[in-house]
Amino acid sequence: MSNLSMIYVPGEVLSLVIGVHPYVVQAAHPNFLAVVEAAKSGDPEQIALIPDLINIAKSVAIFTEGKITVDQDAGTISFNGEVVHNYICDRILTMMEEGFNVDPMVKFLENLMQNPSKRAVDELYSFLEYGKMPLTEDGQFLAYKRVRNDYKSVHDGKTDNSLGAIVEMPRNRVNDNKDETCSNGLHFCSVGYLQSYSGEKIVVLKINPRDVVSIPTDYKNTKGRACRYEVVGELTH
Repeated sequence: MSNLSMIYVPGEVLSLVIGVHPYVVQAAHPNFLAVVEAAKSGDPEQIALIPDLINIAKSVAIFTEGKITVDQDAGTISFNGEVVHNYICDRILTMMEEGFNVDPMVKFLENLMQNPSKRAVDELYSFLEYGKMPLTEDGQFLAYKRVRNDYKSVHDGKTDNSLGAIVEMPRNRVNDNKDETCSNGLHFCSVGYLQSYSGEKIVVLKINPRDVVSIPTDYKNTKGRACRYEVVGELTH
């Protein structure tokens, strides 16, 4: 059995000693509940993970099974052993230092790194932050689109954008030139661009960052093109 003793104040703080090493975990810690569950389990293997759960950098490596590692001293994040330099990595490091839960952002980075476009990998997160487009718990993001009253595409009058619909097209048919606007692709936008769209209804899209192809330059970081999205809701006035 593991040598563990603890004092737990539900929803506030967990004070524990593992062997001879003391730890105090406040409720604001992003892994507070995971640490509590590990301590309550009485399982030596789970208890042995507690120090790494408390250390956010190490917990990221555990969470991603080693695919993403963080070196806070060097200020770097690596994906599959290679240092990644982009805006979201800087944001993850900053939020980790401030004690925020970075799980959705880590999942987002994991999805983003599957995108074959270097430009998308480098630029997508700053676009999302500028447009105030939220991330989901599974590392995707929400965007918007205007459609007709019957939920068909304004562009072709045929594509169904009803709740639950998954719309996709071959990636190599989506224009990846950000300097060419109103071109081929599945368009999405931020709230800030909705007033520039025609269409009676506004649907909410869930998009995996791996499926984003280009962000046109002349829409002030408010519109993008993808090869796939899922309709998950409707924005009502």
